Amino acid sequence: MMQGSFIPAFGSSLSRPFGSADFKARREALTRVLTAGFVLPDASGSWSSAALCAHPGLIPIRLSSGALIGRTAPQRADKISRMPGIVQHKTGLLLDAAHLLDFGIAMRAAHLSQGWRGELLDLFSLSESAQKGATVRLERALYRPLGALTRAVHLSARLRDPVDEFDPVYILGQRSRTKRVGPGLWDGLAAGMVGAGETPAEALLREAHEEASLLAADAQNARYLGSFLISRAVSGGWMLEASYTHDLVLPAGFEPCAADHEVERFARFSAREVLDLIAARKVMHEAASSLLFSMADKLLPEPLPARP
Repeated sequence: MMQGSFIPAFGSSLSRPFGSADFKARREALTRVLTAGFVLPDASGSWSSAALCAHPGLIPIRLSSGALIGRTAPQRADKISRMPGIVQHKTGLLLDAAHLLDFGIAMRAAHLSQGWRGELLDLFSLSESAQKGATVRLERALYRPLGALTRAVHLSARLRDPVDEFDPVYILGQRSRTKRVGPGLWDGLAAGMVGAGETPAEALLREAHEEASLLAADAQNARYLGSFLISRAVSGGWMLEASYTHDLVLPAGFEPCAADHEVERFARFSAREVLDLIAARKVMHEAASSLLFSMADKLLPEPLPARP
């Protein structure tokens, strides 16, 4: 998983404070609400198995090798247990890695998947020792039903450093109204899943090009601001996602253009207008958190030192 320093977006304590006291108080209040329950990584850039499995009452799902790959609610586990390739065990459900295709087809036919994307993601063990690599890949639409770990990147972008919170420099993209999740809501300049075999850095370059036509030479200047783990119930099952947030000052004259039809339009907003949209719940949750982090004088707390 990607590692990096936590870098303030608008400078260090030596630079001028950004925004009025009222603006800062409002931004901090929204940040507290939106990031409640987020978990920061340890000093190695990873999350402990305790953090990945923090919510009791969920039924564990393991590969036949014994690797824990997800957890789901009991009522959903009962439905999944009827799929081919699944065996009930006293400790939960066992998924035969040799029958992943049959399992996926059956999940789709039973309407237990979140649609079907034809997009593979790496399947990670939730044990602390196995987060660094993945040997199995699975269709993206199966991750929320299984409560499996996904990774996502978010890019908050602005035209330049703002003069004040009324200066319209942030560029947001409005999600297509045909999107299954969050249709019509606002997003950062680019966001998306880390695909199979990709690093978060590679996914960021790809998503920035696909969603905003931003050249890799420009996107690679994005600053890695930090990462957080999201674990919560969603309509399709359980969301367990490592989110990597970035910030970028766009090159002069840049005009975003969506290349993959996932963005309906782009618009410019001041930092204060961004707060208004977030408060009105018109911004995707993870994108809103990323935008709030990018406005902060000090982004995320430094990770705690690793335990001896």
